[in-house]
Amino acid sequence: MSSCEKQPYISTLGGRITCPRCQASSKRTKQQCRSPAIKGKRVCAMHGGKSTGPKTDAGKQRCAAAKTIHGWETREKRRIRAEKLRELSDMEKILSLEIATRK
Repeated sequence: MSSCEKQPYISTLGGRITCPRCQASSKRTKQQCRSPAIKGKRVCAMHGGKSTGPKTDAGKQRCAAAKTIHGWETREKRRIRAEKLRELSDMEKILSLEIATRK
């Protein structure tokens, strides 16, 4: 198996136990994590396998209402950009109609 392929299983306890291997990979070295994955998950505890997410309705609402940022963008910035692009598209349509009527 080449170094870039992810290995699905890892042997522990001297090869007596085979378990799923964590599917996380390093940003820096691009190598796969060497730890076994948590039962029923794809990743180990260090890479988020213990996370269960919000359980209560209040927790789910709080999570949905949170200011979520991905990179430089927030949902609000995406909404504003979509509005501006729609306006630009409308202006281009109007301009192309005016040019077509002049010919």
